Amino acid sequence: MTPIERLVDHFGGQTKTALALGVTQAAVSYWVTGAYSMSAKTAFKAEELTNGLITARELCAEPKPTVTAA
Repeated sequence: MTPIERLVDHFGGQTKTALALGVTQAAVSYWVTGAYSMSAKTAFKAEELTNGLITARELCAEPKPTVTAA
């Protein structure tokens, strides 16, 4: 489970996550799919709201490349 997925799970869904962070549900959806990255400001807010359970460092980390077999 990715940090974003853990965050959404923590708040109980994309809509509740969006409300808690002051963003749109679409923004949360984009983070979940990897289309866009979360801003550092929002990541620090998420860290604060989760009492450090999910850190800003995790939320802003570059995704690791997927290795596929040739």
